[in-house]
Amino acid sequence: MSTGNGRDGGGGSSGSIGRGGMNSQGRGRMGRGRGRGGRGGRARGGRASSGNFSDRKNDDSGESGSHGSGGNGSNNNAERSTGGRNGYGERRRHFTARGCGSTGRGGRGNGSSNHSSSPDSNTSSTSKDRVEDASNTSEEKAFSTDEEVLIAFGPYVRSGDSEASQIHQEYLVHKNQHEFIDAARQFLIERQSTPPVTEEVKPISKFTHLEEENDPSKEKSSGNGAKSDVFSSGLASAPASLPSPMPLPPGLQAHNQNINSNTVQPCTKPIHVSEGDKVISRAPPGMGNSVLPPKLTSPVSPPISNRPPPGMPPQFRTPPSILPAPVSAPSTDSKPSTESFKPVKIRRTLTRLEEQPGKLFANEIPAAPSGSTMTEDGKPPSLTIRPRSELTARWIIPLSYLRQRAIRKFEEQKVSSQAAPQNLTIRDALKNLAVGLFRRGAPDNGSQASIVSKDILGPESGEPENGRPAKDYPFGIDQRTDSVFGTVPFYAPRTPGNVVFRLYFEDEAHVTLATGPCVSVVPAEGDYDSVLRFILSNFKSKKGTAGVSSMHSLASVLELFSPSSKVGSHNRNLFDSAGRVAWGCICESRKVVELAASVYVKKKNQFKEQFEIEESNDKMLKMELSSGEEGIVDETSDANGDENDKKAPNDGRSKLAAEERNNERKWKEVQLAYASILKAAFSNDSNYLLLKRDLISKIRLEYELWCPLCEAFAPNPFADFNDEVAKLPGDVSAFPHPVGNHHMQVCLESRRKMQMQTLGFVPKFDSIASVISKSKKWGKKPIETSIFNDFSNAIDKVFNDEYAVSENVYRRRENVRSNIESMVASSGAFPVGTRVLVFGSSANGFGSPNSDLDLCLQVNGSSSFSNESGVEAMATLATKFTEAGMHDVNTDRLTARIPIVKFNFPYVEYGETIMVECDLSLQNPLACLNTSLLHAYSKIFPSTCVLASVIKRWAKNRDINEPSRHTLSSYGYVLMLLYFLTASESTEDGFVLTPENTKNTAPILPNLQWVDPTWAQNPAGPYREIPAKPKNQYCVVQHPTEPNYLVNSYFYRSGLESLTQFCSHPSRKIPSYGMILASFFHYFAFEFNYKKNVVSLNTKHCYPILEKEIKAEEDGWSLFRQGLAIEDPFESFYDVSHVLKNTNFQTIRKEFALAYTKIMNSLTSKNATGKDLIDMICEPLVRDGEN
Repeated sequence: MSTGNGRDGGGGSSGSIGRGGMNSQGRGRMGRGRGRGGRGGRARGGRASSGNFSDRKNDDSGESGSHGSGGNGSNNNAERSTGGRNGYGERRRHFTARGCGSTGRGGRGNGSSNHSSSPDSNTSSTSKDRVEDASNTSEEKAFSTDEEVLIAFGPYVRSGDSEASQIHQEYLVHKNQHEFIDAARQFLIERQSTPPVTEEVKPISKFTHLEEENDPSKEKSSGNGAKSDVFSSGLASAPASLPSPMPLPPGLQAHNQNINSNTVQPCTKPIHVSEGDKVISRAPPGMGNSVLPPKLTSPVSPPISNRPPPGMPPQFRTPPSILPAPVSAPSTDSKPSTESFKPVKIRRTLTRLEEQPGKLFANEIPAAPSGSTMTEDGKPPSLTIRPRSELTARWIIPLSYLRQRAIRKFEEQKVSSQAAPQNLTIRDALKNLAVGLFRRGAPDNGSQASIVSKDILGPESGEPENGRPAKDYPFGIDQRTDSVFGTVPFYAPRTPGNVVFRLYFEDEAHVTLATGPCVSVVPAEGDYDSVLRFILSNFKSKKGTAGVSSMHSLASVLELFSPSSKVGSHNRNLFDSAGRVAWGCICESRKVVELAASVYVKKKNQFKEQFEIEESNDKMLKMELSSGEEGIVDETSDANGDENDKKAPNDGRSKLAAEERNNERKWKEVQLAYASILKAAFSNDSNYLLLKRDLISKIRLEYELWCPLCEAFAPNPFADFNDEVAKLPGDVSAFPHPVGNHHMQVCLESRRKMQMQTLGFVPKFDSIASVISKSKKWGKKPIETSIFNDFSNAIDKVFNDEYAVSENVYRRRENVRSNIESMVASSGAFPVGTRVLVFGSSANGFGSPNSDLDLCLQVNGSSSFSNESGVEAMATLATKFTEAGMHDVNTDRLTARIPIVKFNFPYVEYGETIMVECDLSLQNPLACLNTSLLHAYSKIFPSTCVLASVIKRWAKNRDINEPSRHTLSSYGYVLMLLYFLTASESTEDGFVLTPENTKNTAPILPNLQWVDPTWAQNPAGPYREIPAKPKNQYCVVQHPTEPNYLVNSYFYRSGLESLTQFCSHPSRKIPSYGMILASFFHYFAFEFNYKKNVVSLNTKHCYPILEKEIKAEEDGWSLFRQGLAIEDPFESFYDVSHVLKNTNFQTIRKEFALAYTKIMNSLTSKNATGKDLIDMICEPLVRDGEN
């Protein structure tokens, strides 16, 4: 309890210090002239607006208010206190403090209290909001939130009350929201017995017919605790001068009628929202109050889909039922199962905005699909705010969807013999509906995966329950669009990053009802100190590798740190505090690395011992089997049991190997996070304002030990040779001080040794342009660049000799296509007019004379062909092929997503039979669309075909071009090349500016999916791109196999001659083949950010970056997959590189680096030729054990 005494004075504000006490929860009471501190405040009096302190493991969102500062007194905080707006918060840190109080309006006082407080709202344990203590007084409950104060205060201002108008005028002058809220709250407490003078209005809590409202015999319910009917909600009071409520639409009557009635008819009149005991009639939020727009179209509300995003692998597809089937009574004869139940994890569905039934807005900003619209700088639209800024989520969901779901849940309850409500109301339909704030790309919905989540409805009892608020968040009905809408307040996280709102039901969290726009949290100049302090507190509150998330946050802050131009070395003391905290964070991250290193070494030694034991056991078992006892056979033994015994050692080793790989993976994750901190610390030139230069030099020295190809730090050369842990990263106690250039060379030598042991070569990291410029600057012997001319000639010769397709080959393919089309027509299995088209490498210009002939059956558009009838027709056609003399007819892939028949066509040419390998597929229009796009690129810039031929030869010889063995397909390499050319630029010196270094001039190759048609027809002047892709009926087509998925097929395909002239114009100084190929290898070996970005042609040249977070959010891609990701140009949900395993990705990246290193080494070779260089790059791989 807290005690105090003070002088009473008239008109004391809510921030006054007066006589009063604190209860055991640390919550004071506010009174007239006797303000007893603020609820959730520090019990020291003063202004005490409330705060919401959210519990989260890693993140940090929730509503927080300011704490009171009060009269003279001491706080001995030993207990836990909760408080704040909506009554949330948890105080963790215990402290003793003395405060000097402020003077309220009319009173002073002093006192002492026992309570506790928390330094931050984001170090809690759960994302659900903590509820307010039920011991609040009736006055506190009346105006416990700022929203209630504002809603109740508004009528007094509008009625012309002089004191209310004065309070409002002071707010308009001083713009101090906290003082305004406090003054308004105190005013309302004084005036509780004197309501504002307005027109009389009858208080009602639900939507009813007008005749029912005027009939006193009709019983009306009120209050949050009672059930409301389908149009009721739970807002606070509102002014009474607004129009009367509208009658209910047909099919949704009052008195708790069932929600499964007829369809609601749209209404163009103002909507009505119940707010406590009164009714508001207004347009929906964001539409204004004066003029209502015309009738809106109801959002499409498809039934709940259990399907994963299109293209998801079968193992992640959702089971047919999202709820368990009814469980029958167990048989008394059967034994109870001892096997533990493992629930099937259901992946998040309805991830794309087009599939979602609802809508979500963040501060009235709508969401937009990626690629549909871009800002002027080419970036996806987003909302940028500072940490801890206010956020408001406004949600909309159709009534039809809520009705369907409520009826389905009602039926499921009846089937499972659960008690079902007799009448389904709007509160029943909104039960478990929640809005959550998530890191963009989070794989799951639900309160456990969110930063913070909030239920729309409070408990029916009106009391805090299981982490739910005591009251509903505002919601209402839009009768014009037959939808329900509402708002939920949030606060932005404290750490930088991208977040999104999601709307979902907690009992079906995998179904995403709506997704909001991307909200980018970016610290401003004055935020860095508080942000870094929060990260430091997270470091100190966590142990082990759990601090990896804080390490990523620290790297983001160091990377984003960019003070204004007015800040310089003369006033760097502005960031002294932030700099000390930043260095503390770096030191704490080193502790995380040291702990992870010790755990890694300990487990590694344990696995080594266990492997030795397993090998010893295997040897003993083999000796027993080979001994004389092997002739003795126990006839009673079970042969299967013996076989299982033999397999047991292998199973044990497999388990150990999996655990060992997991240990290696965790250790790599920690090293990657630590390396990102070091790189951000010294690469950002502004960080000298945060960190001293000698500290940055030591950080640079430590980073020299890092190798991105090995994904590991080299052993610390300054540590004790016998201490295995000290040689690992994190321990810098042995580092020299001060740091000199010779110390850098020592670290480089240690890294080279590790690279030779791990990779087999020492990679060259510097780009060609930087190497040549350094040689000129330092006066060294000029590097011979003439090798690139010879290299380019050799590349051209390889293409003409091995990959150029002659007219004779094109004629052969056309004859084969024509013959197969005739057989299709004569089979009678397909409609009249069915055509056979050539697609793939045989038609796109990127193939070779030996390429297979990929064919596609295009059925007449007026004919409908189901999957079953298509498979049956393809089987009939396969029989026809066999009868016609086709060889090796294979129907194994008839049941695939796109049925395929494989066969060899015996083509006779000049008396010689040539077997043409053919793959005939059914209805594969997107493959033909891809062929058209690649063919257009090959036409406007034939150099792409030449470069692709060498890349294909290199990939095939290096054994990284076989999707069946989890490596990348030729199509994937072609997309990487096209992305590189459309995102890069050329310089006047003949070098290549890679995507991260471009100057927004014309690209080497115009992007046909974004180029402006008016510029493409006459490519003069600056390069231009369209702001958004067209979405008319000629561009947007239905996906052939994925229902409800539309494909934007647009790309510029007319008038390609002008683009051909533009690409080959001599004034552009296009780099040579050799220069482009070397830059291509360097870019994908060292520059491309595989962790964050995706290779995609659906990006503009001015901002050629598509983040993995976007694909994870919209298409369910894995956000934790560290390797290569390639987006298909048209099937944007499809990852072309999805077959690529992580180990194979590391191999491919290593091969990129090896090819570039060989090119760079040839620059210093006197006798190297272009042909020799190609042979070195494309040298066939010889694996261990091969001759």
